[in-house]
Amino acid sequence: MQIVYDLAPVIAEIISGHCAGTRAREDFVHACLHDDWHEAKVMVEGMLAEPWHLIGHQERRLREFLDLLHLRDGTLISE
Repeated sequence: MQIVYDLAPVIAEIISGHCAGTRAREDFVHACLHDDWHEAKVMVEGMLAEPWHLIGHQERRLREFLDLLHLRDGTLISE
């Protein structure tokens, strides 16, 4: 699904903003480019584990990305 790839840079920026000085952004982009959706999902879920650190629409965007991954897998079921 192209929309997953379109949203990936937005998610990468969110991750970068919260994990400054780490390779988290690069790891996320690498996971997306190599279709390692499980790794990308784990990283996003990690960001959502502490939603009080998120600002503005970041939480909504992260959840949207997770929903798209579930659709991609054919399992649009909240876990």
